[in-house]
Amino acid sequence: MIKTYWDSLDSRQRYIAGFGMAFVIVVLAWVFVASPLWEAKAKMKKSISLNSRKLAEMVMMDEAFADQEAQIARIKTVLASRHDFTLFSYLEKKALAARVKGSIRQMNSMQGTKSASFEESLIDMKLDRLTIRQLMEFLYQVESPDEMVKIKRITIDKMKESPEYISAQVLVASYTPAVSRTGGM
Repeated sequence: MIKTYWDSLDSRQRYIAGFGMAFVIVVLAWVFVASPLWEAKAKMKKSISLNSRKLAEMVMMDEAFADQEAQIARIKTVLASRHDFTLFSYLEKKALAARVKGSIRQMNSMQGTKSASFEESLIDMKLDRLTIRQLMEFLYQVESPDEMVKIKRITIDKMKESPEYISAQVLVASYTPAVSRTGGM
């Protein structure tokens, strides 16, 4: 049937029909083969780019995690080496060594941050009638990376009644092992 129809066409009609069939075949090949491949390739490139960014972020997070683990190990080592350590007594000893114990007006304990393993111990100290040299010596004595003691904040004011002296408020922090809590609420 198709053969008889084809034979009945003249050469011009055969060329037009041939070009029409070739066009339909090319369009069908594009719609069902080339276009899906092209879209899949674009989607794959986008996926690779996105996953590469995620991998880079994960590598950065892994490095940060390793740093945190190293810090935790260091804190555990320091905490294991010091027995019966209290920040109050530490600060009193350092004030005595720096000859500023008489200048301590107030020492208040404050709640610090807590984790599963550690608790931050904070002491807010107020000192009056100090010279700059005395304060410098005290701060030098107090801050100790080996003991995990650091000064988080300091406020210095000139005393109005005695301009040669200053008053200071110092927030000192250290770490202590977290107290494990047993029982219910």
